Amino acid sequence: MTRSSVAVLISAVVMITASARPAQAQIYDPTGSQTGASGNIDGFAVAGRGVAAAKPNRLEIELEVSAASELTADAIVKYRDAKKRLQDAFSGLKMGNVKVEERGLNVDQKGQAINPYYMEMPVARRGKVEVQLKRKLVVTCAEIRDMDEETLLKLVAKLLDVAQDAGGKIGGQPEYNPYYGYNPYNRGGGGGMVRFILDDFDALQEKAYGEAIADARSKASRLAKLSGVELGRVAGIREVVVPGERASVMGMGGDDEVHRKRLESTKFQDIPIRVELQVRFDLAAAAKSEKREGTK
Repeated sequence: MTRSSVAVLISAVVMITASARPAQAQIYDPTGSQTGASGNIDGFAVAGRGVAAAKPNRLEIELEVSAASELTADAIVKYRDAKKRLQDAFSGLKMGNVKVEERGLNVDQKGQAINPYYMEMPVARRGKVEVQLKRKLVVTCAEIRDMDEETLLKLVAKLLDVAQDAGGKIGGQPEYNPYYGYNPYNRGGGGGMVRFILDDFDALQEKAYGEAIADARSKASRLAKLSGVELGRVAGIREVVVPGERASVMGMGGDDEVHRKRLESTKFQDIPIRVELQVRFDLAAAAKSEKREGTK
């Protein structure tokens, strides 16, 4: 047999041996990485989901107060009078659970608008322009969770009527930035006349987390039983869905309030708190040792 024939035979044997080796199983790691079986990572990674719900504890109504004039000093006087008229109207209700919160002040030219489809400069105007001062006010009312529907309707009607009688514009205008395009997270002007808020949900959140862990353990136990092994301790947890967290987009705030963790709805009904976790369970110690002995 020639040297070339021997070399070909050896190469064929090596290829057959390599193809006969079992491929290393890729085990999902909740941290986002994949590790081969040589890393001694055993167990099951499952998704657990939990949900808890409660009615809102507070409502919000957005208002807008504005004033304009060719003379800035006159615009300031008109603006102050309009804002004071609104604040005095709600103070006159003498309701301890109702208050008015202020948002940022906007100073602009009245009627100034930028075409959202074309980045074009506005046409120059002759003569003086009107200076416009504008501010968003948010009327909040707490302690609504235990109200029946009839009582809540009477409360909302009273707040809306007082706001309009005092000259407030309900809803305000959406804060639109044409440079960044459409803002899906902007609540101004597009979230209904009344928003219902759930912002005291710590106990409910704990309940939802507990249900998510229990759901994950139930799924992992079923997989372990079908696999003929015993489930061990929790080896890792990663949050997938966190209640109350908002997506944020640079330059597209819309509302300049300080970020608060809360849930909101346009309907007075139970607001669900959903939690999703990725949970990894180890195998029981006995099952691990048996597996190692079987591989020796």
